[in-house]
Amino acid sequence: MRGHKRKFTLDAYEHIFQHGIDYNLIFYSREDRLVFFTIFSVMAWNYGISVLALALMFNHFHTLIRAASPKVKALFIGTVTSTYAMAFNRDSGRKGALFEKAYGNAPKTTEKKIRTCVAYHYNNSVEKQLFARAEDDRWNFLAYIGNDHPFSRPIQREKATGPMRIALKEVDNHVRDHAYLSYAVLRRIYKKISAAEQEQLTDYIISRYLPIDKAALLSFYKDYPSMVLAINSNTGSEYDLKEEYKIDSDQIYVEMLEIIGQSGFAAKPHAVLSASDEKKEMLADLLRHTSPAKDYQIARLLHLPWSWKR
Repeated sequence: MRGHKRKFTLDAYEHIFQHGIDYNLIFYSREDRLVFFTIFSVMAWNYGISVLALALMFNHFHTLIRAASPKVKALFIGTVTSTYAMAFNRDSGRKGALFEKAYGNAPKTTEKKIRTCVAYHYNNSVEKQLFARAEDDRWNFLAYIGNDHPFSRPIQREKATGPMRIALKEVDNHVRDHAYLSYAVLRRIYKKISAAEQEQLTDYIISRYLPIDKAALLSFYKDYPSMVLAINSNTGSEYDLKEEYKIDSDQIYVEMLEIIGQSGFAAKPHAVLSASDEKKEMLADLLRHTSPAKDYQIARLLHLPWSWKR
């Protein structure tokens, strides 16, 4: 943002907030989230970023990080968002900017402020009525701090199917090489495994790539159970960033994506973004009649013009 001098305090953690352009959706599927997550993790390793929290919502993400300098922080955020935007656009067929150019940041310089910000991060999906408890959300990664397979059964490699063993080895190779998982790789390794194995593989990918500094995070609490209790007891707050506040539940995006999937409109959820204006209008009418979505929510899902969002 021109003329804006960003705050930076050496050794402080910073809350970074970045949303889609015009608050449009940036995550539509498991694939989208895993591509972004593995990019974020690889870049965190490469830039030496200490991460205390990361939360992926439908149209934005939050993270609490510490970088060696303002330059490193800016390079990290810029590389993560630009790499994901290019991959997302190429796979969905859309063009143009995916994220707002400027991101929000707020340094947290005391233990109390850090704990408050941690609670805020992990409770994002609770506040948007997607989950009852913070640890129920796979995409805030809280459950992975205490368990490497929180949403599936443990993997027994010796008993795994051939396709599953191949998938696990491919993930291991990418982690070893500090390479993120592309859409093509994800589709290939998920294609021939069962639904239960897919859940296991998702847990495995997240656990292998998890960028959160567990020791640093838990140093602010007695232990993991105490941290989860504290997070669930206090939703936290963020007064240092100017974020949009809407009370509407994000569950509506889950419902609309299910409707789109059932309609057979697109094989890939985010492929709706490359549809013609006429087809988008038809899909918008379908969503108006089959869901309680408001116009601005439909517009954000379909990346419709700003006039829809008023």
